[in-house]
Parts: sequence; C-alpha cells; structure tokens
Amino acid sequence: MLKRIMLMIAAPILATFSGQSFAQEIFQETTGQYSTIELVERLPLVGQNKITIRSSETLRGFLSITTADKAEVSVNYFKKAKTPSRSRAVDYIDLIALSLEKTPGGARLELRAPNPAPWRKGEAGIVELELVVPDSSSVEIEAPYFDIEAIGPLKGFVVPSSLGRVDVSDVTGLLEVATTNQRVSVESISGAITVTATNATLAASNITCHEQQARFQNEGGDIRIDGCVGAIDVKNSYGRIDIDNFIPEGNSNYIRGQSEPIIVAISAMQNSRLVIANRYEDIEISVPETISASLSLSVEENGKIEATNFPFKAELVTQTRLNLVAGEGLSLIKGGVRGQGNIYVRGFSEND
Repeated sequence: MLKRIMLMIAAPILATFSGQSFAQEIFQETTGQYSTIELVERLPLVGQNKITIRSSETLRGFLSITTADKAEVSVNYFKKAKTPSRSRAVDYIDLIALSLEKTPGGARLELRAPNPAPWRKGEAGIVELELVVPDSSSVEIEAPYFDIEAIGPLKGFVVPSSLGRVDVSDVTGLLEVATTNQRVSVESISGAITVTATNATLAASNITCHEQQARFQNEGGDIRIDGCVGAIDVKNSYGRIDIDNFIPEGNSNYIRGQSEPIIVAISAMQNSRLVIANRYEDIEISVPETISASLSLSVEENGKIEATNFPFKAELVTQTRLNLVAGEGLSLIKGGVRGQGNIYVRGFSEND
C-alpha cells in the first residue's frame, strides 16, 4: 500500500519535471547563441484592451506587434542566450521568465530577468516575441533594449524611452515615441503625435493632425517627413529637416533648425500660417505657383534671399529683408536665418 501511494505521488512530480524540461529545450542557433523552441501564451480578453508591456533592463531582443479581429492576446516567443557555453546558456535561459495576465483595463505582459544580470561581458539574455493584440488596442511599452515593430490598426501607441529601433504604422489616437541612438519611423498616423529622437534619423510619412499639433524633435539626426496635413511643430539641432508634400493648417506651424539645411515643399496652403527659422544654414521653400500668401523673409548681412518661378508683388526689398505678396495673400509664410545662411523660395507648377 505504501509503495502504491509513493507511485501516485511520484507520477505528477515526474510529469511536472518532464514539462519543464520540454519547455526549456534548447538548441544551438548559431555559433555562440542558443535558443528555446518556440513557446506560446494566449489570454482571452473582453472589453477595453490596453496592453502594457514591461521588460527587465537586463534583457534585449525584438518585439513584433500586429493586430487581429480576435478577443485575445497571443504571444509566440523564443528565449535565447548569447554565450559560448552551452551549460551557461541553459542557466541563463532558465532565469528568463515571461508572464501574461489580465488587468482591469486589458492585459500585462512582463519579461523578467535578474538585476544585476548574471551574463558576463559580451554575453546577453535575449527574447524575441511576436505579439498579436485585438484591433484598435492601445499599447504601452517599457522595454528599453528591444527593437520594436508595430502594425495597427491601433488606437494608441506609447514608448516613453527606448535605446532600440522603433517602427510603427496605422495609429489613430495617441502616439508618443522617444528613442536614442536608433532610427524611429512612423507611418499612417493621425491624432495626438509626439516623436522624439537623438543621434539618429526620425522618419515620418502620411501624417494627419487636424485636431492637435504634431510634434517632431531631434538632435544630432535628420528629420524626414513625407506627406503631412495639419499643424506641426518641428525642431532639430545638428540635423537636416526635409519636409515634402506638406499642407499646413491653422496658425501653429513652426519649423526650427540649427546648423543644417531646412527644406520644405508645400503642396497647398489656405488661410494658414507657417514660421520657419534656421541658424547657420539655408532655408529652401517650394510653393505652388498659384499660392495665395504673404511672405516675410529675412537674413543677416552676408546672406541672400531669392524668390523665383511664381508670380508675386514685392512690398519691401532691402539687403536683408524681402516681403512679398502672392495672389491675394491669404496665408502667411515667415522665414528667417540667423548667422550665415540664405533663403530660397521657388515656385512649381501643380501639373509637373
């Protein structure tokens, strides 16, 4: 009888250890890097869907987010270790944990690892995830050493601070992203927009900001915006500003730079105001030849101002200032350069 009881106790214990062994089964992916097999977690969701993602600062990796017309969150992931030792890889992977659980407003995904990290210099604990969330979810991510790629539709996307690359598209509500030393790219965004980068390129395309001013800021890297309708506040230092297919709206459009050129191509403009200011570099503005706007342009003593290829009347011409009226002058464009730099305004035909 005692033997029978011991066997009954041993069976579930062995089953438990067997399951853990399978979950942590690892293989050598490349020289010096080991990985688990693909692991899966799923969580049903009902009601509001705010997805919060948190990672230990000792982990790095890649996070891919997509959406689906399903009332659940699913995660397919690999736990990896970069180390030349297989035995250390097993130990490191055992210390990495993932949890997915419900919260009052949606779900929380946490990636955990010891702090301080046990891996040695040149080694790393890595997680690669594919996360699928319900359509129109809001996502907030604190995973500083992860590269992130997100494709909506999402109604909110927030990355307060990242040292990884961030690419996001199709967000219709709040967008807040800040990166350092890595490229950030946003596409097909509408709503409340704030994107900040440092020492890397900031790229944006197909931006709509009718209700609130979109803010783009960089230092030490270029800002490139292709396709924007609405009000913007763009600020850069020691990086180029290049804005194409821009339709300014309202009176709160500001573009400010320093030590690199500012190039702005305006597709259309009606009853709006745009201010462009640069220091120690040129401003180049392209406007439709049919534009209706007053232009107030100024440079310092060694600078020059040129306006070509569109009809206008000059109201003020001095060595450092040029005021023009094109059409009925319904909109206002102000441009100014402090220090060395020139201003060029060129018209183009809308049929070109």
